[in-house]
Amino acid sequence: MLPYLVFLFLAVGVAFIGRRFGSLGLRRVTIALVVLFLVFFAGLRDESIGTDTYNYVGWLSEVQSFEDWFTFRLEKGFGFLVLAGSLLSDGYAVYLLLIALVVVTFYLVPILKLVPRYEVAIFVFVSLGFYTFFFNGARQGVAAAICFFAMPWLLERKAIPYFLTIAFAALFHKTALVALPLYFIAASRVGWRELLLIVAGAVFLSITLSSFAQLAAILIDEKYATYGQSGEGGGEVKVAFLLGQALLLLYFKKQVGHNNMFYGRLLNIYLIGLVPALASVISSVNPSGVLRLTTYFSHTSILLWPMVFMSFRRFDNRAIVTSSFFIIAVAYFVLTTSTFSKLTPYQLNSEIFW
Repeated sequence: MLPYLVFLFLAVGVAFIGRRFGSLGLRRVTIALVVLFLVFFAGLRDESIGTDTYNYVGWLSEVQSFEDWFTFRLEKGFGFLVLAGSLLSDGYAVYLLLIALVVVTFYLVPILKLVPRYEVAIFVFVSLGFYTFFFNGARQGVAAAICFFAMPWLLERKAIPYFLTIAFAALFHKTALVALPLYFIAASRVGWRELLLIVAGAVFLSITLSSFAQLAAILIDEKYATYGQSGEGGGEVKVAFLLGQALLLLYFKKQVGHNNMFYGRLLNIYLIGLVPALASVISSVNPSGVLRLTTYFSHTSILLWPMVFMSFRRFDNRAIVTSSFFIIAVAYFVLTTSTFSKLTPYQLNSEIFW
């Protein structure tokens, strides 16, 4: 677990120093360093890090030409990453580096555009698990990153670039299509009506989850039929954290101010994500299915928390809130990273030493 903590504090520390004390040139250098940290830490990991990394690496032997890419059974966008990795190197390090570069780039561009104190957003990005998510679910991790990249267009109400970007994300994982209706349903206000609709939506989806899964299997891919099958369940820790975070973000809504339309839209997106989260736990389905959909909604917290912190004018109040969040986020990071998805102990790719 220690390498993850050192990496977290190093990346955030370099970003903070560059923004706080550096000139424009130094800021750019420190941002480039942070990108390198994020890309190489993920890209140079051993194939044993992440439950599904072995499977992703195995695809390199299946896609070694454009003919293979054309007949590859998965989405063409991700298939192109596999093809590029196999053509550029005989090992898998370049392949994992390419995936990491895509994810990190698509997350950091909106962060740098929308968050003045971007080191805070980088801390949230890593500590709340959005960064390590693609260590396990690479395809969906890339798709979620591209959807996050489209967030400024949703906030600025620019429909065409938003929908085109979501369509592009679906080339890496079809579940990205769940982000399409967000443009219409992410209202700028959050009231009791919206909260009641979310509760009703969770109950309705829990009851009809099997039917929705069967429909997705017919329209998109037959593998989605398993998303609605009850089993041992799981994901209670993550759902509990998402619920607790939702209550805090709702509590701070007045603090941020009703005039901040961005906060309202982002918070609505986050709350909508509670529908599949609650349905997953209530229905006791495999958490690697429906629960993973929450990533397309909950990553708005990367932008929400910096807004909360900056809304406090008094330093002492801001210090109390930020330090409390820091402690909780680090504890969550340690718990989830050390327990789930086979992320620890961290190991470097042994091939790079030969």
